Amino acid sequence: MTVHALLRSIGRRGWTLRCDLCEHTFDAAVAGRPEAVAFARINEWIVGERTWCPMCAATHTSRRAA
Repeated sequence: MTVHALLRSIGRRGWTLRCDLCEHTFDAAVAGRPEAVAFARINEWIVGERTWCPMCAATHTSRRAA
């Protein structure tokens, strides 16, 4: 699965992700891109072809289940 371009390096401070739907951001103070993705997923972000914050992911999932 490829990681969307919304994952960007913020220099020595780590990486930042942005939700595709609401533009909520998540900063991960880690050295590499794979670690940033793993850290975001631990914090309930969906990271892949689309990047969704936990709230947008929950909303999308609940709509599909209904």
